[in-house]
Formats: sequence, C-alpha cells, structure tokens
Amino acid sequence: MSFPKVADLRQELAESVARMKAVVDMAKEEERDLSDDEVAEIDRLENSIPSIEAKIERMEKIDARTKALLDEKVSQAKAGDLPNDVEPSAAIKVPARAQVHRKLKAYDSEKDAYISGQLLLANLFGNRRSQEWCDNHGFQNAMVTNDNAAGGFVTTDEMQRALVRLREERGVFTQYANNVPMGADTITIPRVLSDVTAYWPGEGAEITASDLSLGEAELATKKLACLTKISSELDEDAVVDIAEMVTTSMAYAMADEVDDAAFNGDGTSNYGGFVGLKNALNANAINDAASGNTGASTLDLTDFEATVGKVGQYPGADYRWYVHSAVYWASMARLMDAGGGNRVQDLGAGPVLQFLGYPVVFTQVMPSATGASASTILCYFGDLRLGASYGTRRSMRTQVSVDRYFETDMIGIKATERIAVNIHERGDNIRNRPIVALKTASS
Repeated sequence: MSFPKVADLRQELAESVARMKAVVDMAKEEERDLSDDEVAEIDRLENSIPSIEAKIERMEKIDARTKALLDEKVSQAKAGDLPNDVEPSAAIKVPARAQVHRKLKAYDSEKDAYISGQLLLANLFGNRRSQEWCDNHGFQNAMVTNDNAAGGFVTTDEMQRALVRLREERGVFTQYANNVPMGADTITIPRVLSDVTAYWPGEGAEITASDLSLGEAELATKKLACLTKISSELDEDAVVDIAEMVTTSMAYAMADEVDDAAFNGDGTSNYGGFVGLKNALNANAINDAASGNTGASTLDLTDFEATVGKVGQYPGADYRWYVHSAVYWASMARLMDAGGGNRVQDLGAGPVLQFLGYPVVFTQVMPSATGASASTILCYFGDLRLGASYGTRRSMRTQVSVDRYFETDMIGIKATERIAVNIHERGDNIRNRPIVALKTASS
C-alpha cells in the first residue's frame, strides 16, 4: 500500500474544514436552514476529520523516526563510526559503475535516480547489497514496506517528484486546462452562462434590472491506472537506468491516457467515461474546411483564418493551436513555406512553432493522417484554461507485484491516480466559445 505525505493530509484536512464552513456560511447568507444534503455533507466531512488527524499523527511519527535515523547516520559518519565504503545520506555519491553519462529525462540529477533505483532494487527485487545500502543510509525505514508480493511499496520523494514533473511535461491537457484540486470525489465549479444586460434609460426613467446567469460544471473523479513490467535480473550496476525506465514509463502512460480522454473521449469506459473535445464541442464551435479540402495536405490559409475568427475574444486569453506534429508539417508548415522569401538559413532552422501569430502545441493523441481524411477534426484553437477543467483528487500511488509475471521472471509495477476531466464550455454561442475546431471537408 502507499502512504500520503503529511503535507497532503494537512491539505485534505484544511479543505474539509473549509468546505464545512462554506456550506454553513452560504446558508447564513441566504437566511435559511441547512438542507438535508448539506447536513449529510457536513456530517460526512466531520466524521472524516478524526481519521485524517490520526493519519497525520502516524506519518509525523514515521517522519520523526526517519529523521532520527538519518541524524544518527550522519553523526556516526562525522565520528568515523561508519565503514569506509558507506557515506552519510547527505553526501551520497553515484559510483562510476552506475553512472550513465547522459542527460536523464525523469530526474533532475543522477543522484536522485540512484537513490530511487537503490530503493527499487532493495524493496522490489530483494537485492541484498541494495538493502544494506538503504539501511546504512537511513532509507529503509522511510519506505514503510510490507509484503512485496501483496503489493506493498512506497515511492521515494525523488521518484514522486519525477513522476509528477514528467506527466505534466508530457501531458498537454494537464498543462493548459484549468487545474482544480478536489476535496471530494465529486465537486461543482461555477461558470458564467450570460452577463448582465446594460440599457440606455431615458431621463428619469427606471433602470431595467437584469441578472447574471450562473451555471455549474461537475468534476467527477475516475481512477486511472497503468501497469508496466521490468526484468527481475537487473543489478545495482544498472540502478540509475532502472529508476529512469520505471518512472518514465509510468508517467508517460498516465499523461497520454489523460490527453486521449480529454481530446478524443466519447463518454465510454475506454476513456474513463469522460467526453473530450472531439465529442463535446457544439457544431457552432467547429469550422468546416472549404469544399475539396479533405486532408491536412489540402487545407488552405482561409480554413485556418476562419477557425481563428470563430473563437470568442477574451481579454488575457492564452490562445494556442493544438495539433498532431504530422498534421502541422503537412498543413501549417507547408503554408508558411509557400509564403516565399525563405533563405538557406531559414530552411535550415525550420519554421517557428507558431502560426498566424499564435503558438502551436503538438498533441500526439490527435489524428496524424496527412492524406485524405474527410470530416475529421485535425486541430483545435483557443484557450483550454477557459473552456476545460482538470481535477485532481489523489496524485499517483504505486503498487508492486512479483507474482503477476512469474512465468516470465518479470515484476509488475502499477501506478494509479484519481482525476476528473470536464469540457464545460462547448461553444453553442460566442459567449462560451473559448476553443474551436477545424474539421476537414466531407468531400
């Protein structure tokens, strides 16, 4: 099993208390009694607080024991009590045999990857030398392991940071959508449906009143999981590569799946039940290319300009193009090349990832066909932050199994998280049209 960090638990506790206060304050402001649903919600939140506080107390004790052990190891090192081949945790060095001499994708430093790899070897593979290394450097107790065969394994802080950073770097939707931390499995966020109306009253005439129309968008969490497998025959000489490989594999898989749901989701279980841009946008938010422009290689400048013209103009909006790289080179880059005036240096450097004055973001879950693909959405334009929300109820947790791939002598590593996706501004009118699509012609 995995254990949350104290900071996460304190945040969860603060969110529960804040939510209880918000419910009560709203009832007071509206001068009414609490509804049955509100009473039930407050009771649920109140009942969860002792459990959260108990978890905080337990994790603080674990942290205190871990710190005490680390301090003891450092003191021993300063006193010369540690063996010659053992270093205090504050001065860990990556031995030459484990160095990779290349830039790592997952980790900021080789040292972080080395620590994570040693813990993986010790707690997943039962490697004796790695277990001794962890014990000597004060990491064993910090793992809080139980029976590995049952799936007990806690990631290191270094691996957790790497998982989150890699996923955010890889995932387009998580980078650009409105990110919402969730204090419950289902929450609602406010959205403006229509503004108040302004009038020109005559002299001495009564001013006509109008209301701001508000709506709600629901974020309902679903569990996302991935499973990867690695060889059980790796040793400590490959410790950095082990950590890099496992972390990168899990982070990339999770990021790609979220993007697939956010851009292509149709509401089925294949996409976690989420409806993505492809199926959420109203017909008014989709620009159909001119007749005959049935693929990326035939789209013309007018098609893209008309797409930009469909989006609502919001002050401070961060408009971007979202497109597969293959489609970009077959359409946008082709049109820029055709503009003429290129020098040898221009062709060598290649086009800037910008089109019609707006940045281009590659979204590899979108269609990649460059030939004829009639009635297909090939790109989106707009500001995801204004039109879509990404909720996070629980960040990544990992579990391990040494039995699942027993016959192939492999070890399975599973990562899970609880997230939500909602495309809430679907573009039926210009007021709620912060993102639009360009679809190829039907013929």
